[in-house]
Amino acid sequence: MLRKVFFPLLLVIALTGCTAKEYEWVIKIDDRPVDPDTYVSAQMQSYMEAQTLAEDSTDVLGSTIDGMSGSRWIEQNTINSLKRKVFIDREFEKQHLKFAEGADKFIKMFGEEGWENVSRIYAKNGLEIEYYIEHLKSIYKEQLLFNAIFLSDDENAVTDREIEEYLNSHLCRVSLFKVAKQNYDGTPLEEDSENSLISLVDDTVERINNGQSMVSAAGRCLTQAAVLLGDNGDYSDGADYVSTVIVSNSGARLVYDFMKDLFHQPQGKCLYYELDDAYYICQRIPLCDTQVEYMFMKQEVAGLLRDVEFEQMVKQGCELMTVELNREAVNAYAPSKIDITVD
Repeated sequence: MLRKVFFPLLLVIALTGCTAKEYEWVIKIDDRPVDPDTYVSAQMQSYMEAQTLAEDSTDVLGSTIDGMSGSRWIEQNTINSLKRKVFIDREFEKQHLKFAEGADKFIKMFGEEGWENVSRIYAKNGLEIEYYIEHLKSIYKEQLLFNAIFLSDDENAVTDREIEEYLNSHLCRVSLFKVAKQNYDGTPLEEDSENSLISLVDDTVERINNGQSMVSAAGRCLTQAAVLLGDNGDYSDGADYVSTVIVSNSGARLVYDFMKDLFHQPQGKCLYYELDDAYYICQRIPLCDTQVEYMFMKQEVAGLLRDVEFEQMVKQGCELMTVELNREAVNAYAPSKIDITVD
């Protein structure tokens, strides 16, 4: 599974290069000096990231991001981006990696084709095309490093067990239908009818747990419930009333709050929940209908799991780095001087 890193066509930023400026360096990372153009390039990228996070994209510097002023967030994120590049470069060398044959030529050609889209913004900030091309190379280098660590090394291969554990703890697929708790005309049920309805729901859940299909059970249950509720509709085709949803344990996609309980139930288990408006009959079912669908899902999860590990590895490596600021230069290249407006 490849990391989802894409070559942006607009406003991409180079993180390497060297051009004569008033200051020789702005910051040092593990005693490696970062020249002004490289610093400005990283600032541009951070500024654009800040735009997507700011409360007001038209006033990024005046917004609050992660508890910091927009200006402060850009400064900190600029440093983090540069530390990341240093880490990637080091690990790339340690792994004795090289670009594929012809990759330099292809990236240069790709950069030249896209340069027209970004040249004005680069020029406003004193940057030339080589910064754009070097950034594309940095993206490619990071991809190669990821591949070398997580795709080419059998020791780091994602196991089926890891994937199964992730899927079972994070996702749940549910088949369900609901049975109304009031008469067809909207009036409350009499006690006898209510007891009969509860017995019908209990019986339906038992039938499903004993192997009857959800669709068949729904048709039977809803047809009998209609008689109790004074409804003359035809509910014999249960497929019209059964829904299937995938929910996440994060709660972000929970259709109903009670569905979080299903994460603690074995696959195939059917049970019901009583809400104010209806009884909800639910069954936890396999995440996919076919093996092919499941294989695609496993591939996505494998990439996700290793992406998380890769980011943790980068974070830990960057945390060990020392940073020295040339405060006069940092002030000279403040975020307020970045111009990313499109004419």
